[in-house]
Amino acid sequence: MNDKSTKLLDYVQTLDNDLSVGGFSHVFDLQTRIAEGRIQSQEELEGFILHPMMNRLVRQDGAAILAIYAAADQRDIRQIARIDRYILGRIAAHENDEGVRQRGRRLLKLAQALYPWLNLKALDELAQKELSPVCLATAHAYVNYQLGSSRDHTVYGYMQSAVCTCIQLAARSLSIPPHDAKALAGKWTAEMEHAWTAEKDSLPTDLFNIQENDSHIAS
Repeated sequence: MNDKSTKLLDYVQTLDNDLSVGGFSHVFDLQTRIAEGRIQSQEELEGFILHPMMNRLVRQDGAAILAIYAAADQRDIRQIARIDRYILGRIAAHENDEGVRQRGRRLLKLAQALYPWLNLKALDELAQKELSPVCLATAHAYVNYQLGSSRDHTVYGYMQSAVCTCIQLAARSLSIPPHDAKALAGKWTAEMEHAWTAEKDSLPTDLFNIQENDSHIAS
C-alpha cells in the first residue's frame, strides 16, 4: 500500500503517537474487553477483529469514507456534516464530543503543516459553524480527497491504521511476541482489504440520511 493515504498516516502518527486515525474508536472497546477478561488469547483477539471490528471498518467506516468522497465531488458541506455526525454517533459511548473534536483538529493541523497547499476550508467551516465536530475518519477522508488519493487506498490506509493500533495494544496486554504481532497485523490488514474489495459495491447508500440542500463548499 505505497499510497499517499498510508504515507500521511505513517508520518502523522510518527509526529503524534497518540493520534491513531483508524484505531481510536476501536481501542476503547478492545481495552474494555481485555480488562473484563473477555479477550485473553490470540484466538479471542482474532475473533474480535473478525467481528465486530471488520463489520465497523468495512461496512460502516468504509461506506462513510466513500460517501465523503461523493459529497466532496458535489462540494456538499451539509452532507459531509451528516456523515460526520453518523460517525460520531457510533463512537459517542466511548468518547466525549470534545475528545473527538481535539483529535480531528490535531489531524487537520498536522495535515496542513505537511501539505500547506491543501484546501481544508470545508472542514474548518464545519467546525466553525458547529455543524459537526469533524471526526478523525472525516478528516482523513477529506485530506486524502484533497491529496488525490483513490477511494480504495484511503479506506485501506484507514483500516491498516485501525488493525495495527489494536494489535499493538493487544500484543502488550496478551504478551504476544513482536514477530507474531507483526504477522497478525499483516494477515488482518489483508483480510480487511479482501472484504472491502468483495463488498464495497454492494454497501447500502442510504446510511447517512441524504437530503437535497443548497449549502455547498466554497472553492
